[in-house]
Parts: sequence; C-alpha cells; structure tokens
Amino acid sequence: MSHHNSAASSPLSTVFKSALALTGATLGAVAIANTLIAARTPPLGFRLGGQFGRYPARFGDVAYTVAGTGSPLLLLHGLDAGRSMNEWRAVFDDLADHHTVYAFDWLGWGLSDTTGEGTNATDFAEQVSGFIRDIIGAKTAVVAAGQAAIFATLAARSGAEISRLTLVCPIPPAPDAPSGESRAEALMQRTLSGNLLNAPVLGVAALNWLHSRENLHKEAREHGFFDKELAQRESKSWHIAVHQRCAERAQRALLQGAFGCDWRAAWSETEVPSLLIWGRNAVREGYDAAPEWLALRPDAHLEVVENAMLFPHLEQAQRFLDIVLPWAGESHR
Repeated sequence: MSHHNSAASSPLSTVFKSALALTGATLGAVAIANTLIAARTPPLGFRLGGQFGRYPARFGDVAYTVAGTGSPLLLLHGLDAGRSMNEWRAVFDDLADHHTVYAFDWLGWGLSDTTGEGTNATDFAEQVSGFIRDIIGAKTAVVAAGQAAIFATLAARSGAEISRLTLVCPIPPAPDAPSGESRAEALMQRTLSGNLLNAPVLGVAALNWLHSRENLHKEAREHGFFDKELAQRESKSWHIAVHQRCAERAQRALLQGAFGCDWRAAWSETEVPSLLIWGRNAVREGYDAAPEWLALRPDAHLEVVENAMLFPHLEQAQRFLDIVLPWAGESHR
C-alpha cells in the first residue's frame, strides 16, 4: 500500500540529510538567513469569505469562518506545509448556498494560535468535537482533507455529533513504523532528525530549506496538483503560510510523527456513514490506497475525480460539488 513508505524517502530523512550540508556554514550566518526569511514573509490574510471568528479551544484560539444557511457542514484542511482553510475557497460559496458552512484552521496552522501543547491526534480530534459542540451545536456533516480525515474519524468514533463523513484523499498523519532489518536504522535516523529539528538555529534552517519556494513548488507539481499552473500559484501561497511566525513549531511536530495513531482501528470502528473521494492522478497516498480503506470499511462509498491529485476540491470544483452536495444533504432528509 502507498502509505508504507520507507524512512529513506520520508520528509524527515530529507530534512536530516539536507541539514548536514548546512553545518559547514557558521551558525551566525544561518541565524541571519533565518531572520531574513521571517522578516520578508508578508502576513497571512483572510481570503475565504464568510463571517470570521475565533473559538477558544483548550490550547489556544481557533480561527474559523461561517457562511450560508441550512444544515451545518464543517470543512477541515490537511496539515502539509502551507495548508489552511483557504484550500476550500473554490467550493466554499457554492456549499454555502445549500448549507451553513464552517471552516477552521487547526491550531498551529493558518490564522489560528500556535501552541506547544496539544499537537497530537487525540487533541486534534478534540478540536473537531469541541468546535461542533460549542460553535455549531448540532449534528454536522464533515468534509476532511488529507491528514484531517484521520482526526475527523477519531472524533466520530469518540461520539462527536457527526452525521456524515467525507474524506478527501485521506493521508495517515504519520508513516507506519518500519519492521525487520530497516527498523533500527529508521528509528536511529528519526531520533537524529528529531534532535536536529529541535535545534534552535539549524532546526529552523532545515525547515526553511524544506519549505523553500523551490521545494514547495516541486511538492505541489509532483504530488499536489494535476494542473501545473495551479501548482505554481498554490505553492506561492503555501510559502507565505508556512513561514508565518512560529509556524515551524507545528510543522516540526508533523515531521517528527507527533500525530501518529492507529488510524486503521479508528476507521474500521467508525459507524458514521462515510464517503471516500480520491483524485485519480494522486501519487502520494493515491487512489491505489483505496482498496485498504474499503477493506476496513466495506460499507463506505468511493468516488474518483478525474484530472485531479490531492486537491480535487480545488482542481475540479464542480465535480466535487456534484459529489458532496447530494451526499451531505442525505443526512438531513
């Protein structure tokens, strides 16, 4: 399956190997470079629309927006570098024509607070449960992309007021632990890489390299978008978002595997009606991962969007709406 990635190809190992090349420079020069990158990054603006608000969650304020009328629908973005609720902009207004639509930024992402606490799968699932309980206050259809699919699933299993789940190109929030001969090597590499990321100067420098314009564009082009012009535009937005003040703390936690959990157990034990949506052309955690998800939940539905990778809601908005609107509406008939 596609999510059984070797440690050698993981983003964390890439950070480790690339940062070794940085150790030849003086720490002072590296620190200056880090400061310049932070100083040159413009502030992140609110572009999604709707009525902006802040939800006082357990570990900080969660930025969110709401628009429309009708049964509630909650949109959850993925955790990769630069992602935020803004990724729903192509479908937000159309969904709001039929539903009261909510979208929020996870703590540590977008416009939400950054915190050193609560960066694990259980607490992120509680962000979902708490937001539905305290802000929405009713049974809610949830549409979750990327790693957020796992947190929404955990919330549903724990009894959150979720009527239906739509998981868009779901991505396990941490790679499976390696086994056999590669396990010891992988664990050592993860320990060394984790120590590097926690280093005050070199850790930030390694993240700055990983999240450079060139690397983000490469990631968007090769793994994010079938439409390469959209990949170029979107990677520019990612670059601004991921270089916001203290954003590296959340990315560090993601790279270090802080969000790991038994997602298979959570998914197989969830009884909420569920829909899986994949972009046909997705490579990372692509359509070839669907059989395992369906084997764990034979009752789940599957839809495939042509000419799309990890962001069918951005690349093929109308097709996405044609799938999601009838599905979300069924839970309130």
